[in-house]
Amino acid sequence: MALLLGLFLAGILDAHSAVPQPASSDEECMECHSDADLEKEVGKGRFVSLFVEPAVLRRSPHKKLTCIECHAGISEGPHEEGVEKVRCEGCHKRARAPLAKSVHATGYRRGSEAPTCVGCHGSHEMQAAEVFTDKGCEGCHREAVDQYRNSAHASGRSRGEKEAPTCQSCHGKGHSILSPADPMSPTYHLTLPKTCAKCHADPDLVKKAKLRSSDIYKLFMDSIHGRALSKSGLLVAAACNDCHGNHDVRRHTDPAARVYRTNIPKTCGECHAGVLSTYWDSAHGQAVKEGNEDAPVCSDCHTAHQIRRVEMDPWKLQIIQECGTCHEESLQTYRDTFHGQVTALGFTRVARCSDCHGSHEIFPLSDPRSTLSAGRIVATCKQCHSGATAAFTKYHPHANYREKGKYPILYYTYWSMTILLWGVLGFFGLHTVLWFPRSLRERIRRARR
Repeated sequence: MALLLGLFLAGILDAHSAVPQPASSDEECMECHSDADLEKEVGKGRFVSLFVEPAVLRRSPHKKLTCIECHAGISEGPHEEGVEKVRCEGCHKRARAPLAKSVHATGYRRGSEAPTCVGCHGSHEMQAAEVFTDKGCEGCHREAVDQYRNSAHASGRSRGEKEAPTCQSCHGKGHSILSPADPMSPTYHLTLPKTCAKCHADPDLVKKAKLRSSDIYKLFMDSIHGRALSKSGLLVAAACNDCHGNHDVRRHTDPAARVYRTNIPKTCGECHAGVLSTYWDSAHGQAVKEGNEDAPVCSDCHTAHQIRRVEMDPWKLQIIQECGTCHEESLQTYRDTFHGQVTALGFTRVARCSDCHGSHEIFPLSDPRSTLSAGRIVATCKQCHSGATAAFTKYHPHANYREKGKYPILYYTYWSMTILLWGVLGFFGLHTVLWFPRSLRERIRRARR
C-alpha cells in the first residue's frame, strides 16, 4: 500500500514538473538574458538582440518592477514561439485616449509604420517623460533630429540651458502629438507664431539666451505677414518657420542660417519669386552676389519682423531715411530740395527715392535699364510732371552747392544769396539797434509834455 501511494505521488510530481512554470525571479531571467550574444532570428538573415543590461534596468523608471510584470505569461525558458507582446496600456491607461487621436496612431491606422511605446520610450532603457528630449524621436525622424542637433535650440541645450526647446516644446508633450496639418496642433501654420512666442516673447528667457528683443512676437503680429495669418487666416502668409526654418533654426550670425544676411534674399524669394529675380539683377543684388555684406537686402528696407504695407505713408517716409543710412550724402542733398523739405514735413505727394530710382529694379545711371538713364528719365519725370521735357531733366536733384568744382554756378549762387541775405539782415539789424536809443528818448520826451 505504501508502495502504491509512493508511486502515485511520484506520478503527480512528474506530471506537475512537466508543466512549464512562470519565472519566479529576475535572477532566473538574467541567467540567459545577461548573455551579450543572445539573439533571436526574426526573418531571413535578420536577428535582434535579447541581451539586457542590468545597469540599464537599475536606471529605468521601471526599476522596481519585475520582468514578468511586463512580460506576462512567459514560462521557464527557453521560451516557446509566439511569446505575448508587452502591453503598456495595462498600467498606462491614461495614455490610451490622447494617443488614439495623435498623428502616430493615425499613421498606424493607415497601415504605415507608426511608433510603438518602445519605439519612442525605449525598452529596458525607458526614459522618463521629464527627460525625454530628441533621442526617442530619432528612430523615425532621423533627418529632422539631425537638423535639430545643428540648430541654435540644440546648442542651448548643450550649454545646459534647460529652457531651450526640444521636440516636445514645439510639437506637444506626451502622447497627443498632432499633425502640423491639424488646426489643433501647436505647429499648425496659423498657430505657430504663438508657439514660438512661448519663449521668444518671454523677457526673462530672451535675456538669458541673449536674444535681440522680446518684442518680436508683438512686432510680427502687427506686420503684414502677422495680420494675414491672424486676421485673414491665410495659410500662404509667412510664419516663423518660413523664414527661420523648421528644425534647423540657427542664429542670424550663422552663415548657414536662412536669415543670415546674404541668405535673406533667397529666403524671401521663396514667396516673392518675381521680386527676387528683379532684385538679383539690380545694383544691390549684384553687390550681394559679389560678397558685399554691406549691400542692402530685403530686411534693410522692409525690416525683419515689423513688415508694413509699402503704400502706407509711415513706410513711404521711413524708407527715405533708410536709403540714407548708406547714401548719406544723397540724403543730405535731397533734404535741401523742395522734394526733401516737403517729405520732412510729413507729406508723401512728392518724389521720394523709389519714385525716381525704382524700388527693386535699381541700376546704375549708365545702365539703359535704369529709370534715370538718358532714354528713360523723361518718362520717369512725367510720372509727376506731365509737361516734362528733355530740358526739364537737366535739373540736379542731388546737386551739392558745397562742391565748387562740380557745381560752380550753384556754388556761387548759394554764396551770393547767402551774403545778400545776411547783408540785408545785418544792415537792418544794425539800423534797428542804432534807432532804438533815439526812439526811446523820443518816447520819454513826449511822455513829459
